[in-house]
Amino acid sequence: MNLELSDLLQSLNAINANHQLKNYIDLIQFPFYRNLELNSRINFDFPFTVFVGPNGSGKSSTLHALYGAPEGQTPYDFWFDTAVDPIKYYSDEKKRHSFFYSYKDQNGANLEVVKARIRRSGNPNYWETSRPLKWAGMRPIPDDEDRERNPPIKKNVIYLDFRSELSAFDKYFYFREPTHLKSRNKQEYLRRKSKQLQKVFLGTTQIVHGPHQSWQNKTLKNLTEEEIKAISFILGREYVSGKIVEHKFFTDWGFSVKFKTNLASYSEAFAGSGEVAIVKLITEINEAPNYSLILLDEPEVSLHPGAQHRLKLYLLDQIKRKKHQIILSTHSPTLIEDLPKEAIKVFYQNLSSGRFKIDQDRTYKEAFYHLELPNPEKYEIIVEDVLSKKILEAVIQSLGHGAVSTIEVKFFPGGSSIIKTDFLKVYSQNDNTTRFIVLDGDEKKVDRHVNPDSLTDAEKTEEILSELIKSQTGIKISFHPNSYDEGGQVEGKIDLMLRYLKYYNECVYYLPAQQPEEIIWNRDYAESILGVRDDKEEVWDEVESEENFKSKFYILKKALFDTDEKIDNLYSMFIKQWVNKKDDNFESIVNLINRIRNH
Repeated sequence: MNLELSDLLQSLNAINANHQLKNYIDLIQFPFYRNLELNSRINFDFPFTVFVGPNGSGKSSTLHALYGAPEGQTPYDFWFDTAVDPIKYYSDEKKRHSFFYSYKDQNGANLEVVKARIRRSGNPNYWETSRPLKWAGMRPIPDDEDRERNPPIKKNVIYLDFRSELSAFDKYFYFREPTHLKSRNKQEYLRRKSKQLQKVFLGTTQIVHGPHQSWQNKTLKNLTEEEIKAISFILGREYVSGKIVEHKFFTDWGFSVKFKTNLASYSEAFAGSGEVAIVKLITEINEAPNYSLILLDEPEVSLHPGAQHRLKLYLLDQIKRKKHQIILSTHSPTLIEDLPKEAIKVFYQNLSSGRFKIDQDRTYKEAFYHLELPNPEKYEIIVEDVLSKKILEAVIQSLGHGAVSTIEVKFFPGGSSIIKTDFLKVYSQNDNTTRFIVLDGDEKKVDRHVNPDSLTDAEKTEEILSELIKSQTGIKISFHPNSYDEGGQVEGKIDLMLRYLKYYNECVYYLPAQQPEEIIWNRDYAESILGVRDDKEEVWDEVESEENFKSKFYILKKALFDTDEKIDNLYSMFIKQWVNKKDDNFESIVNLINRIRNH
């Protein structure tokens, strides 16, 4: 089994774009549900979705809701009230616990379905579909439709919680004490009862009957060749064969497995818990019909990072093959690493309300922040002046803690010419750079950067490349390769120039105005902060007559403050109102930051 992450992600993007995912839950929204922020919403824009966040932040609760969404399913299987933990039927605003989701039917119509917790006599935890909740933003059903509510989605559901997926042996050994007079201790009990299990594994007995002819086990399953290959791939070990059986030989229902490798044959009593959990996962998914909804709660439990990575590849491959929708919760950086932002949903607490919010489209590096992991690679943005730095930092701050934790803006004195002649030549030698350059808008000399991959061999000469670089940067830049480079001076210089153009094309951006002062300038705000001073008209006339935005700020500063240092205070005032306003320039810089984050 040879799988590459980039190829799988590309295939899933194509499957998604071509609408090959049938009976697919497009979104789920929670008007009032458990401890989630009111009206929390999740869009499933990618068929592999990962919930990330600290313990107790609502990830499992959300999986339970998704489990209860299809026809015949209910969240009651996991969430119900008791005398110790009663559940309020209504919020303070008289809203029931409920959620609604959207899917497309076989005709392509977009249907919204709500499930709500209803008080019923004798069944206090009953969930049922209801009419659309207009107060929650659901669309009303058209008058010409002969129904009050939409039918729930019909979808096979698999839910596996890997914190509880223990083998029958582990369940008894770790959580039971012998209560049978025939056994002095748990070891003796397991040794005695395993004789029945061995008969089933050997095939000499198919079904063992207990008191009143009750079945003590289900039919033995021999793992298929495909399942053995998948288990071997994920665990990084060559298995020859395997068997699995559900039984209650050890008091409670559970499952046992027996493995065979080239070196040994052994059961779950000697296997690692990760091995047993993977067998359960593989058999469940392999037997699932196409277009199933597969929900996995912390599948990384007992798996080392290498196995976690291969598990991710396996799950993505299963979506490619069988068009499943797979949603999992995790604390594993390995499972979220290199996934597209559409796949990642971050859960965290809103400190003001105490409820848990869900952020969408966070990069995997930002998700590391919410897992309280050190970020292995911070993006670094180099700018040419202090005000540009302040503007970018303000936008990054507005994007939340995840962006702040992954992006650092640095100002280096010397201006754009030093950045172009010195910094870019160094940065362009690193193929895996996380450094980007954002220049002021007046440094944009051409509408589009040169893509060296589009050049012909005939164009890759020192003269032509030098001219392309000059027209793009506005200055002549000299390149001095190491004289010992293979291919000699000329070939080495051409390689440096091509690398420079490649870096410039991929990692150099511009602010959306000629000067950073122009970005944050606000005429009405400027006039308002002059107040009712006696010389306001005179100062304002001077400001209005000046076309240079940097000069406008200095005129305003001179009128308001005594010292030059106060210009930073004035910039901060304008930046704050600009961020609140969120004009086109603001959105342009947000897009710029997002392109860098997704690089």
